Amino acid sequence: MAAFGGQQPDPAPLQAFIKKYPSSPLVKNAYMYLTYYYQSQAPKDAAAKFFEEYTAKYPDNKGALAAYVERIIRDKEPVDKGIALAEKLKELQGYPQSPSVQENLAQLFTIKGDAAKADEEYGKDFLDSYISSTVYGLTGYANFWVDQGKNLESVEAAADLAAKMAPASQWYTLSTVAGIYNKLKKPEKALAVFGPEFIKSHGEDQNILSSYASFWSRQGTNLDSALEAARKSVGLTSDYYNNYILANILFKLKKHPEALPYAEKAVELAKAMAAKYPGFTTQQYDKLVKDIKDAIAKEKSGITK
Repeated sequence: MAAFGGQQPDPAPLQAFIKKYPSSPLVKNAYMYLTYYYQSQAPKDAAAKFFEEYTAKYPDNKGALAAYVERIIRDKEPVDKGIALAEKLKELQGYPQSPSVQENLAQLFTIKGDAAKADEEYGKDFLDSYISSTVYGLTGYANFWVDQGKNLESVEAAADLAAKMAPASQWYTLSTVAGIYNKLKKPEKALAVFGPEFIKSHGEDQNILSSYASFWSRQGTNLDSALEAARKSVGLTSDYYNNYILANILFKLKKHPEALPYAEKAVELAKAMAAKYPGFTTQQYDKLVKDIKDAIAKEKSGITK
């Protein structure tokens, strides 16, 4: 293997080793050392013979397949063989997709003259998917470490990057980032990504309104904005969940008499769901009604005194 240390590598010693000791555990390393030479310096026919041999012996070796694909791209043939190898690499890679594999596929389809297929493999859809998986990784990292109370500087940096990368349509991601900021005791940053300004531009989407109201109800802050969103959400869809969220926010704002009808409506609708779906439970809805009634009773008792 020392023969590969100079500018003019000699593949013969390693080739002889492979031929003499085909079952040696060192054979795989020998192929790896030979790869650079056959990928970038060897004549085309010799390279093809080497890579056919290498990939036949190690058919699922990503390094072998990738090197063969890159040699084919360099030679601009055989393109269909390169596409088949790259497709196999794509399958082995799984999700998230590898940028290098997708780029190689696009190059091969471009060489073939199939621009549409190149765009399908490495165009906007790929970029959107890659951004989504990256954002998911960033928020996963941030959530893990903020819950551990460690690496908090990198947690904030990861959350900042996720907030910048996530498109406005990924409102769930923005709510996740806001939750991370709240755990970091950075409420101003939470409100900046998922606060009143955000909801102004999503005021007709019931799912977003409901999620926004629910998020801030759980946080116990930004309740006035959450209340406005919850009212709109109930106006659009008066189901058990939306009524429950609205009642919960009103309860937290100590608007107990106003909260009670919504809580009772939530119980009524939740019980209807329970009748259809035996596993559905209504305890949390019943509890909210009780808590509101207890608060009203205490207020009346205080006034009497």
